[in-house]
Amino acid sequence: MSGDGKGTLKVKILLLEEVGEEADDWDRGVKRWRKRRPLDPDEDITPVFGLSIETAVPESRTLLPVMEDGTIGIGYDYPRSIRNGHSVTPIQFLTLDAFDPTPMGGLWDMVLKEGLEAEIVSDMRLLEPDLDSIIFLTSAGPGSGILLGFRNGGRRFPISTYGDGMKKLLALRLSFVGAENGTLLIDEIDAGLHWTVMEEIWKFVIEVASRLNVQVFATTHSDDCIQGLGSLLRNCPDLEEQVSLQKVTRLLSKAVCLQGDQISIAVAQDIEVR
Repeated sequence: MSGDGKGTLKVKILLLEEVGEEADDWDRGVKRWRKRRPLDPDEDITPVFGLSIETAVPESRTLLPVMEDGTIGIGYDYPRSIRNGHSVTPIQFLTLDAFDPTPMGGLWDMVLKEGLEAEIVSDMRLLEPDLDSIIFLTSAGPGSGILLGFRNGGRRFPISTYGDGMKKLLALRLSFVGAENGTLLIDEIDAGLHWTVMEEIWKFVIEVASRLNVQVFATTHSDDCIQGLGSLLRNCPDLEEQVSLQKVTRLLSKAVCLQGDQISIAVAQDIEVR
């Protein structure tokens, strides 16, 4: 999904034998993944695919290892920066450990600097209509917590009080802040969200991506998640051109691509597209 399409971005799924000269970057990605993910001694940590991301900027190609369970072998983000005199397209990675206040804190600092608090709170009302404020606690040290305030006033409560959905939505919305005019990769977009809100979440993602000119790549293993997308496209056919679905499997030499109208048809006919 993308915004106004001012930039160009090429994303390719590579077979292991196609990794080739990118091996150094690949090895660094695998090492970072190992450090951040608790592993069983017998767990297979061999990547199954490569995810190649390339912009129009020279030497801007990034190659990431994709693991058996669909996770991407990184645990960091690429900030907006300058390389060889060119502005590098910002890339954000929303991983399964991004619910923690610590990684969200840096993005919240960007929100404060840009004066975006009211916009973020407004978008967060998707799940809590009476939300009035978001507070990151810092006095007790990094990761001490996030508090939510509501229109009726009174005491603020930790975001964890309101379930994983609010934490996921905040992490998702803050990731868009760091990815403006760039790319956002989301690992397991449905994680922490109830299946009943997936249609609204997809609409939220498409609208924010369009508003901030962000191209989004999201993975999922959930049929409910895809059902939510299909339902959205049936109800809002004007969004069909902004979405495509790629089925990736080791049994096929290339991904199977479904465009927006094909997604809604496949979901309506109960065709397996995961």
